[in-house]
Amino acid sequence: MRKWWMMVALAIATMAAFPTAAQEETGNNNLRLRVGVFFPTKSETRDAADKAWFTAGVEYALQPLVSPGIEADFTLSADFMGNQDMQNIPVQLNLTGAVSRFTWSVGAGIGFAKNIAGEAKTGLTYSVGIAAELGTTRVPLELGVMWRGMTNVNNQLDGVAVHLQVRF
Repeated sequence: MRKWWMMVALAIATMAAFPTAAQEETGNNNLRLRVGVFFPTKSETRDAADKAWFTAGVEYALQPLVSPGIEADFTLSADFMGNQDMQNIPVQLNLTGAVSRFTWSVGAGIGFAKNIAGEAKTGLTYSVGIAAELGTTRVPLELGVMWRGMTNVNNQLDGVAVHLQVRF
């Protein structure tokens, strides 16, 4: 468990140190980094592999969606959710939009996972999330909640992720 906390601390320190320079160079907020906690919803999963897991991810805006009345981007993301016994690495194409101080996202892709039995699995992953901007900071910082799911593993890897996200 100590290893996970060290990884979280290192990720937060990295997120705090590097975005300032990137923001000054580009100013377009195309890259997003997030770190947080994933809570599996299935009791069988929580019993076998802990109630809370480490999660981290990276997301990059590929193309803006050009449509009247909507501000959104198509993004590509890769995340990690897991512990020593189980894990999921979803790689997804997302649609991410903004409304006032909130951002929303929906996505789908493929997940590379290890289930309760230790078997490697792949399946369709999907997510729906919302995040709120925390104050007015030089580098946009958001607190987000995201539902994540995956097929082909009997809902073992479905759950809710709570994360801190920085955009630069």
